[in-house]
Amino acid sequence: MPDTEIIEKLMSVNEDFRKLKEEHAKLEERLEELQGKKYITTEEEIEIKAIKRRKLELKDKMNEFIVKVKKGELKI
Repeated sequence: MPDTEIIEKLMSVNEDFRKLKEEHAKLEERLEELQGKKYITTEEEIEIKAIKRRKLELKDKMNEFIVKVKKGELKI
């Protein structure tokens, strides 16, 4: 089963996965907003780095769900 299909199913049946995905999407929106600015303050640079770090953490957690599904450890 392709990852996109696994993600769609997890989104519909797994609340924990859905929360991770939604937070990731919100962070992506904020990141795009900040990176779209012509000038970025020091505080915004720090925020950008924190957002990127958190997005990576979330992506790793979401990938754990996907791997568990592929291994048959998590049923969807």
